[in-house]
Amino acid sequence: MLTKAKFKVVGWDEQPYDEPEDGPKLSRVHVKRTFSGGLAGTGNLVLVMAYLDSGNVLFTGYEKVAGSLDGRAGSFVLHHTGVHYGQGATAEHDVVAGSGTGELAGIAGTGGYSAGDEEESDMTLDYEV
Repeated sequence: MLTKAKFKVVGWDEQPYDEPEDGPKLSRVHVKRTFSGGLAGTGNLVLVMAYLDSGNVLFTGYEKVAGSLDGRAGSFVLHHTGVHYGQGATAEHDVVAGSGTGELAGIAGTGGYSAGDEEESDMTLDYEV
């Protein structure tokens, strides 16, 4: 089943952990998000980011999403991989197998998003429970 939602970043706490004079800066970011639409609830996301000399920022991380998905209550974990390229970011996410709880137990799926400078960004999740 394909669902569409909007998300909003409501918290961003970035902590660099390697800032060499030569080579990419590395940082850890704790992101809080809210979702509305087919997915409604909150997200608690931790990213690891690599700032490249090209200006692009590569990232990967895990997010616990809690709320409801098309009317089913529960939570699940998404694995994110993506790139921030100056004007915005694109990412793909996969549901982590075995992470679903409540009415979302057994969930599997993939999706993604493109985000710019807008207050809210669109995302998709193609899933089955």
